[in-house]
Amino acid sequence: MFRSRRTQAIDCPADRKRVWIVNPFDPLPGDPEPPGRYASLARVLRDAGYGVTWWTASFSHRYKSPLDQGPLLDACRREGIEVRFVETPRYERNVSLSRFRSHRVFADGFSRASSAFAAPAVIVASNPPMESAAAAGRVARDLGARLIVDVQDIWIESSRRFLPSLIRWAWPLLFRPWIRANREAFAAADAVVGVARDYANQASLYGRGACRQEVIPLGIDLAAFDAAAASGRSLLPARTEGQVRVIYSGSLSRNYDVLTAARAARRAVGAHPHLEVIFNGRGELVSELRPMIEGVPGIRFLDFVGAADWAATVKACDIGWNAVRPESRILFPNKVFGYWAAGLAVLNTIPGECAEWIARTETGVTYAAGDEEAACRALAELAADPAKLASMRAAARASAVERWDRKHLYRAYLSLVESLADSARPC
Repeated sequence: MFRSRRTQAIDCPADRKRVWIVNPFDPLPGDPEPPGRYASLARVLRDAGYGVTWWTASFSHRYKSPLDQGPLLDACRREGIEVRFVETPRYERNVSLSRFRSHRVFADGFSRASSAFAAPAVIVASNPPMESAAAAGRVARDLGARLIVDVQDIWIESSRRFLPSLIRWAWPLLFRPWIRANREAFAAADAVVGVARDYANQASLYGRGACRQEVIPLGIDLAAFDAAAASGRSLLPARTEGQVRVIYSGSLSRNYDVLTAARAARRAVGAHPHLEVIFNGRGELVSELRPMIEGVPGIRFLDFVGAADWAATVKACDIGWNAVRPESRILFPNKVFGYWAAGLAVLNTIPGECAEWIARTETGVTYAAGDEEAACRALAELAADPAKLASMRAAARASAVERWDRKHLYRAYLSLVESLADSARPC
């Protein structure tokens, strides 16, 4: 006999010690990639006595291929984390209609499948995707669960800035489905968590009045990083005496100011022969980047690098380059925490919290994105002062240990979940 979700919620009272995570992107335990935000959060919750169910997609966003579910299920089971895969179609490009469809299918699949399970006390839904965050809002309402919307990226704000000028005026119409989804998700939220201040403040931009807000940065699983670095192999040759290594690592997309970095790097290595600059990553700008740097002494390019070799390679450097275009609205990204964990000084273009923490911890230098001259000066200053560079590197590692390790940083997330679980709405 068919039962509505509401009827089922009454029949299956909320499990006050269970949390659902709704996120289709992050690597699961057992994945070769290092643990992301939600694997770390799941472990913190598990260690505090919560049962964790992670709703995720059957398709790997990173590798653009279906996940091998069996080994991942076994790995998660060994860690005491329950995983529910939602079948989703594949897509080849990050910005494509196929990806939008995949997000919609994930949201719809989660909504349907969730009705077969007892209600959790709390649902943590990542945003993006906006569609599944909105779906989590509807499910939370029907099951009597509390909802946390966890904002990692303000996709609408950043994407509309890259629209061609001729159609930029029409962005509210073009983005209407996602605007509607955001309004629905934030309206349903009992709390909004952001990885930076502006992310946590998103709810007010979509019509939500006062609600609980927390800023909990991405941070890093320091034990996992150190283990990866110890088991990996640096892909760089032995250092020459006095050499200073700078690495730009990560996405080579138009969100990042990598082409300005490449121009500055060409000038810097010419003026300072002891400098070596490494570019590592993949993305649509590779076809423009590689011709700019190929054959330039002191610059090398590394394609995709596995997690262990990446960690070992980054640790063999001195400076991590965080070059981001301001219109991308990327405010406090993963790579900065990776650089700090590796003990690298940070060459940064992001204003706001990222720049503030770099200054407060004395771990690097910030310059304006797009300013090639300023980038050259910053490189020259760091390379010319070994004592200052060594001090920044030591401070970077210390900040990762003392402040950014998720086992400490995510205690705030645990406290938020506990407070909401204790006040979970009755069915």
